[in-house]
Amino acid sequence: MAREQPIAPEPNRLLKVWRRVLERRLRTRLRAPVAVEVHDNTHTMLTFQRHRALWRLRLHHMFLAAPDEVIQALADFVRNGDAEASVQLDRFIERNKIYIRRVSPAQMRKRLRMDPVGQHHDLGRIFERLNERYFKGRIDAAITYGPAPRVTRPRKSIKMGSYSAESRVIRIHPALDQPVVPRYFVEWIVFHEMLHHVYRTRRGENGRRCIHPPEFLEHERRFHDFTRAQAWETENLDLLLHSRVAQA
Repeated sequence: MAREQPIAPEPNRLLKVWRRVLERRLRTRLRAPVAVEVHDNTHTMLTFQRHRALWRLRLHHMFLAAPDEVIQALADFVRNGDAEASVQLDRFIERNKIYIRRVSPAQMRKRLRMDPVGQHHDLGRIFERLNERYFKGRIDAAITYGPAPRVTRPRKSIKMGSYSAESRVIRIHPALDQPVVPRYFVEWIVFHEMLHHVYRTRRGENGRRCIHPPEFLEHERRFHDFTRAQAWETENLDLLLHSRVAQA
């Protein structure tokens, strides 16, 4: 006698169920309304913002079945920026990185707008010369000016460069592409970001992320204009903070 087999739930339906469960778990800990969006990003695992009483979170799907202690750490980090919770979340992500979709650096770079040639400084040429001089051409990375950030208030800080280990892309703040910014200073910022390709972020003895280990800082001092570049930054930081960069 034939029996009707139960129909398996559709993947999208299961995802909705798990997402709602996660929302309830967070809601009880945050004691506020929660809306969760689940994604499959390869770099940023979680972001959040508060809109009045509502917490909006974008989380990698690895969090769907996270244990209670991780959900509690997530709530503590969202609510208070708790440092210990941040360490616990980093450990959870590290343990579950097998669930992060693998995309090659070349594939990731194809999605980015690469614009290394500025009006005053050619980042491509600077990168090539530094690569040959200090690294024997071994730095396999790309470089570009980053997009001009939208600034509505006076800046108190400026991130002059960044390096993505996933895409192997160095981004330089477009405020550095000015005639008043000397080439040796731009070279120093590029050199600093190239060192991030060599010395990867690691865990310190206290379990926290160490972005600039001692060997990184020692290597950075080998830059030919290290002292002069530092002095220029100290004397001209206000100039960079008040720079107005045209939106692309």
